[in-house]
Amino acid sequence: MKPAYLPPLKTLIQSHRRPVMGALGILMLGTGVVAFGVSPTLPDAAQWPVRQVVEPVDASIALPVLTGSNPEFLVHQSQLTRRDDSVQTLLRRLGIDDRDAQMFLARDATSRLLLAGAPGKLASVTRTPEGRLKTLSVRWVDANNQRVSRLVVERQDGGYASRLEQPTPRRLVQFGSLTIRSSFYAATDQAGIPDAIAEQAVEAFAGDIDFQRDLQRGARFSLVYEAFELDGEILFTGRLLGAEIQSGKETHQAMWFQVPGKAGEFVNLDGSSQRRAYLASPLAFSRVTSSYGSRIHPVFGVQKAHKGTDYGAPAGTPIRTVADGVVTFSGWQGGYGNYVVIRHPDQAATAYAHLGRIAVQLGQRVEQGQTIGTVGSTGTATGPNLHFEYLVKGERTNPSRIASDSSASTVVIANLPGFKQEAKAMREQLVTAAAVALANAQ
Repeated sequence: MKPAYLPPLKTLIQSHRRPVMGALGILMLGTGVVAFGVSPTLPDAAQWPVRQVVEPVDASIALPVLTGSNPEFLVHQSQLTRRDDSVQTLLRRLGIDDRDAQMFLARDATSRLLLAGAPGKLASVTRTPEGRLKTLSVRWVDANNQRVSRLVVERQDGGYASRLEQPTPRRLVQFGSLTIRSSFYAATDQAGIPDAIAEQAVEAFAGDIDFQRDLQRGARFSLVYEAFELDGEILFTGRLLGAEIQSGKETHQAMWFQVPGKAGEFVNLDGSSQRRAYLASPLAFSRVTSSYGSRIHPVFGVQKAHKGTDYGAPAGTPIRTVADGVVTFSGWQGGYGNYVVIRHPDQAATAYAHLGRIAVQLGQRVEQGQTIGTVGSTGTATGPNLHFEYLVKGERTNPSRIASDSSASTVVIANLPGFKQEAKAMREQLVTAAAVALANAQ
């Protein structure tokens, strides 16, 4: 059945055909803002029939119970402890205005760890907007021992309780890469490689590479190392697990290998030890300012044989013995200034001159890589440098002829199956690290 109002509407349109059609034309042709009205002669919409629809509601639906109370609003805030902090100043920076909490922290023996030791601990609180303390968590890290400690103070039954925790960080395997543009350490800083990992890389290849002389511009490093994470934050790094250097046409690889109950060492992925009888250089980072051979003496200005290699480095730079041995001279020696001579197991010797400070004594046994003094300019020297000599049967010989042959690792030989498995896994990880470098470069 048609609605009752349609015949009158049809009659109305027919009787006002011209005004209605004109209005429709304006509406269809309008390209801007079109204003239009409804003729007052049209039926009132309020008089149109209304249809009411009623549907049953499932009574089992649970409705929230609204009450006049609101959930407690809490504020979370963190600060690092400072050297001059007291309990009061730290709580003030954390927005705490709570005399009970302040008195508890001042009297509680466990809570005294809050400001004990070095500054820089991460202190985090949960508090009310008015400054009432709910929880306090203070975390500090002993990176040398790879240990994390956390002091927790909580409000309980109107008072406070404290406890000391030692959470275990999660071990991660990280991949890193870098390209040498100017220096090794500048590249590690730019790539975000931790200093502790960079130092282990120098150690791993100390028998193969002089990091100042031998690394070409554009040399690429791929690194695999441990990192330890807690609460979503990397707290410290651990051991360098593996590394690869591509410098020119040369490629060097090393990995850390250790079995339970034995000392670990860096080895090549073919099983040879990375430890050499002699290190490539007595300084971790330096530049050669004068090589072995004939030269014009920088002080006397005459042609004179130079019986060693001179390394330029800032005063105070640590000098390391290039091999195990015994100190046979330690003291002042004329133009050499502060001078140290070390005899090695193969009966050859190395000598170190112009030291600013001597750190060993006559007759002392030293191990490869041990610091024996610092760079200086004592004796006949134009500036801070190390004069390094290599003596074979008492004769000064070109230091570049120091033997650095590798030998099989005794640890690897005794555990060959396990080593092969780890070496295979490390090759795959180094490929992944190199892929990370390629992705970063694109």
